[in-house]
Amino acid sequence: MNTPRLHSRSLGALFLLPFFAYGIGTALVTSVLKEPEHLAVLAGQRTPFVVGALLLLLNSLMVVGIGVLFFPILRERSPSVALAYVCTRVMEALVLTVGVVFLLCILQLGESARGQTTPELVTLLELLSKGNFWAYQLAMIILGVGSVAFCLSLYRSRLLPSLLPLVGAVGYGLLALGAVLELFGLPWGILFSGPGGLFELFLGGWLIAKGFRTVTPSVAA
Repeated sequence: MNTPRLHSRSLGALFLLPFFAYGIGTALVTSVLKEPEHLAVLAGQRTPFVVGALLLLLNSLMVVGIGVLFFPILRERSPSVALAYVCTRVMEALVLTVGVVFLLCILQLGESARGQTTPELVTLLELLSKGNFWAYQLAMIILGVGSVAFCLSLYRSRLLPSLLPLVGAVGYGLLALGAVLELFGLPWGILFSGPGGLFELFLGGWLIAKGFRTVTPSVAA
C-alpha cells in the first residue's frame, strides 16, 4: 500500500488544525461568557462570540474530513473498521454542532435581554452553557470509544511505528473515561484527555513529515 504524500499531509493537517480552531473558538466564546450576570452585554460582543462559534463549526467540518480521508486507507485492511471510524467522526461532529447551537441560543438570549438581566435569564444561560458542556463530553465519549478499534487497525496494518497506534488506543480509552467522569461531576477530563490529545498532535506531525509506511499485503499478512 502506498498512500500519496498529499493525502497523508492533508490528514496530518486535519489532525493539527482542529486544535487551533477549537482552542481559539472556545477562548473567544468563553471570554464573552465569563460573567453570566452580565448577560445583557452579550449583544455588544456579538462579533467575537460569532467568530468563536464559527471556528467551533469549522472544527466539526475538519473532524468529518479526518474520517473521510482515512476511509480508503482503512478500507484496504478492515472495511468494517473504516466505516465505523467514519461514523464515529460524523457523530462526533454532529454532537459538537449541537453544542454550538446551544451557544448560539445564548447569543440570541443576550440580544433579547434588551439591557435587562433577570435571575431567570441567568439561569437559562447557565443551562444552555451546561448543554454545550454536555455535548462536548458526549462527543469525546463517542470519539474515544470509536477510535480504539481505529488505532488497533493502524497497529495491525503496520502503516505507522507500532508504538504510536498503541499509545493512541490507550489515549482514546482514557479520553472516553475522562468524559464519563466529567458527566458525573468529577473534573478529571483534562487530565485524562492528555494522552489522546498528544497522540493526535504527534500523529498529525508524523503524517506531515514522514507519511505512512509503504506496506505490501504479503508483508502485512
